[in-house]
Amino acid sequence: MPSRAAAFTLLEMIVVLAIASLVIGIGVGAIQRINEDHQLLKVAHEAESVLMQAMTRTVATAQGQQVELDELAKGMKLTVKRAGASIFVTSRNQRLFLRPGRLCEPLTLRWQQGDAAVTAVLDPLTATFQDMEETP
Repeated sequence: MPSRAAAFTLLEMIVVLAIASLVIGIGVGAIQRINEDHQLLKVAHEAESVLMQAMTRTVATAQGQQVELDELAKGMKLTVKRAGASIFVTSRNQRLFLRPGRLCEPLTLRWQQGDAAVTAVLDPLTATFQDMEETP
């Protein structure tokens, strides 16, 4: 009686490849989402650095500084909610003025890319972010 060698059938191999493709597809999607979130946080931290440098120059030189809010967008959609406002508006043609011996205007900035967003509240005394929140 001839013995049969143990082997996988073509159907079993197709099923395994289909399952592996599905798992890889889900993994790639998750990695892309994490990368988008990371990019938003990176842009927000770079904006905080620009604002802190402008505040430092204001204090060191006793001269007012202005920051073009469009420059903080870095290719993302940036919207701004000013003190007392109830809605976010586009950052186009808006500026933040920093004056020696005065507080800067309190702002809430929101960077968006796709469905993801990062919202940061600007501290008017230090020009740093008091609170930063990610919205998946």
